Amino acid sequence: MAIVKTTPRETGSGPENGDSKDVVKPVDRTKSVVNPGGQPLVRPTRSVGAPLRQQSSVSAPTGPKTFVNDTVNELKRVDWPTKEQRNAGTIVTIGLLIFFALYITGLDTAARYLFIALGILPPDAPQ
Repeated sequence: MAIVKTTPRETGSGPENGDSKDVVKPVDRTKSVVNPGGQPLVRPTRSVGAPLRQQSSVSAPTGPKTFVNDTVNELKRVDWPTKEQRNAGTIVTIGLLIFFALYITGLDTAARYLFIALGILPPDAPQ
């Protein structure tokens, strides 16, 4: 995707063409870096006082059957992980869960001892 700075007009002035005043040239808005085919882009339209809306294009029929067919076709194109990748991901996930459970338990225990030492929490407080 390219970001293109557009201006309402292009000027042809400057020392390279020997002109001292601005020459306004029309801008061809049907061609761009993003749309090299030269076809006009469909842009949002707004009538006076109406909210911004997209121009309707030719739409395919929609319904539950179309949705299921599109979903099945999309799932056929998914690059599913291999058994080894799935097992490795599962082991990493379980390992991280155990690590963070122990880490948070350690922080809780350290905070409890600190609060008891500072006198904020009584020594016989329920855990």
